Amino acid sequence: MENKRMSVACICVLTGSLYCMTEIAGGNIGGMDVVQAGVCMTKAGRNSTEHGGTALADRQGSGLQGGYLAGKTDAGSIQDAVVPDSSNQADGSSNVTAAVNLSGGIQEFFERGIEYVNEKLEYYGLSEEELSAYGTVELSEEENEYADLAIANVTNYVNVRAEPNTESAIVGKIYHGAVAHVLATAGENNDWFQVVSGNAQGYIKAEYFFYGEDALAVIDDYVTRYAVVQADRLNVRENPGIESKRLGYIDKEERVMLLEHTVLDNGEEWLKVQYTDSVTGYVAAEYVNIVEEFVYAKTLEEEEKELAEKRALEARSRISEAQAAENTTINVTPPNTDYSSNEELRSEIVDYAMQYLGNKYVHGGQTLAGGTDCSGFTSLLYAEFGYSLSRTPGGQLSGAGRGIDYSEIQPGDIICYGSGGTCTHVALYIGNGQIIHASTPTKGVVIGNATYTTILGVRNVID
Repeated sequence: MENKRMSVACICVLTGSLYCMTEIAGGNIGGMDVVQAGVCMTKAGRNSTEHGGTALADRQGSGLQGGYLAGKTDAGSIQDAVVPDSSNQADGSSNVTAAVNLSGGIQEFFERGIEYVNEKLEYYGLSEEELSAYGTVELSEEENEYADLAIANVTNYVNVRAEPNTESAIVGKIYHGAVAHVLATAGENNDWFQVVSGNAQGYIKAEYFFYGEDALAVIDDYVTRYAVVQADRLNVRENPGIESKRLGYIDKEERVMLLEHTVLDNGEEWLKVQYTDSVTGYVAAEYVNIVEEFVYAKTLEEEEKELAEKRALEARSRISEAQAAENTTINVTPPNTDYSSNEELRSEIVDYAMQYLGNKYVHGGQTLAGGTDCSGFTSLLYAEFGYSLSRTPGGQLSGAGRGIDYSEIQPGDIICYGSGGTCTHVALYIGNGQIIHASTPTKGVVIGNATYTTILGVRNVID
């Protein structure tokens, strides 16, 4: 490809067409530059259409190093220009500036998205090798899965306000480590975030958050683990062991924050839990399930309900053990179906997952029906079948089942994606080279190509 005259295709998918432009002598521009130009223009055009702004797309490498992309929403002609920079690099490649006015014709792109883009790329002669080397346009969007994720970084909590100023009404509180979905920036200096976190929605100063890539880097540190009681009633003790003083009790399906895991010399497993705000204690591990969840902001109503529940727990410490005896009977509800083979179980997991196709993506979401994120989707799916998986992508890569090669993959396995050894996304393999996953906030739960981007590992949870 070096030092040859070639046509440079600037891809302008928002206009509904691709324009092949001027021939450049001596350029080192390949198919990947063509694809990258298209993705940059797609993003720039969408940004301009939505916000009336411009985008600067930088591409280091062969030939195409920068492009100034300006967007217009009014109908009109397309003016495309590719101008070689006067300074060529030592290796013979050029700096190319592509000035593109985007206008009209965006409807088909927004309706069909990636499918439409890839059709255009294939139509204009990019080989399968070039396309597979790039991956898919979805890769660029997938990398932004956490672009609007924020994690509260405060001493205790900060108020959620009805408007982006400190004089407006307080509508909730967001505590340290709580996750939020950033909807927009606000305020005179864009120094406020408009966020949704759980049932709370409002405005918080941006300075109180880890945001985007910074949030992704610390997300594993902000998963909260809870012990959910399975017995009808379970005593909380001062120290690990049944001979220790009783502090109170927890009823079935109630939960407390898990602090530590302890194994006694006799093999008994006990969990240190946060019983009340000021009291920690121990419960027998065999009578609880451990779940991982993200913390959300709380509305004022939720805050009051939680305080009432804490007062009820504190009151139990005044009830004697004789008055409220421990009852460790566990009634287990078996699965609706007895699976005759692992293949049948795998098929049932995939079928169950498919029911949520098209559902929304929610950062830190804790239910399949209400919406969740990528790792929430896989962990909550498996929880329905009695498996306990980590709540984060990194935790699933390191600890979900056993690692296998992609050549061994079966429906129901989990594929972990990312780069540089960091897992940023997980998906459920459904067979025939396809996955179902909670993709991004803009897409929700979708089906896609299993090899659309870099695979870090495959986890077999079932056998």
